[in-house]
Amino acid sequence: MYLCTIFVQYMKVVIAEKYKKYSDFILNIPSRFDDEDCEILKQKRNSVRLFLNEGKAFVVKRYKRVNWIQSIIYTFFRATKAERAYDFAREMRHRGIETPHEIAYIETKEHGLFTVGYFICEESKGREVYEDVIERAEFDHKLVDAVIDYIVFMHSKGVLHGDMNSANFLYTTDKEGNYHFEMIDTNRSHFCKGFPTEKQCLENLKRFTHRRDLYEYVIRGYARRRGWDEDSTLKKAIRLLDKFENRKIKL
Repeated sequence: MYLCTIFVQYMKVVIAEKYKKYSDFILNIPSRFDDEDCEILKQKRNSVRLFLNEGKAFVVKRYKRVNWIQSIIYTFFRATKAERAYDFAREMRHRGIETPHEIAYIETKEHGLFTVGYFICEESKGREVYEDVIERAEFDHKLVDAVIDYIVFMHSKGVLHGDMNSANFLYTTDKEGNYHFEMIDTNRSHFCKGFPTEKQCLENLKRFTHRRDLYEYVIRGYARRRGWDEDSTLKKAIRLLDKFENRKIKL
């Protein structure tokens, strides 16, 4: 994988080789991120916006500005979320997991210390699984079965998505009605050789949903596909989810 690394005052920019022709546009993303001539896709702790340049769509995620302690950590000791998002996208595809193609990442600095990161990738035409399984009284069983199959596939490739939330699964369907998935928000993922341990897999699944009927369906389906006992697996998974939800309440 060839890439272009550009250092300008107060900024580091890494651009995948095939996107070098968009360098001028990419270099100006931090200064124009809050412009009104772009589409806001998400506006939460991190902001995601869609930009158009020369007829091409760019999805840009701006991560929340770090505090001074994090600034030191990300400058000297740990890769930034933007860098990990870029690197992990490549690693995902290397392992056969689809994710929007990385274009670039940007790290801005003040007084030599990291402050804000940006990750730029291709636009996905997929729809969030969340919309069709969480927000409906009767979730789409066929879609959920396909999601379970894909989770097993990811685990078989040694991929533990860092936030296995249903909103981070994007999907499309082909003419035959087959589902195709792309994973987003991958910067907290972990990788290993072959299947992770049972505990790691169940820990990974606890973030998929807080909806209990759906969670049980996913866990039972996952256990069947792995050849595990459904009832004992479900008990372990529910304990993990309870602990996770109680921790969030205390926070």
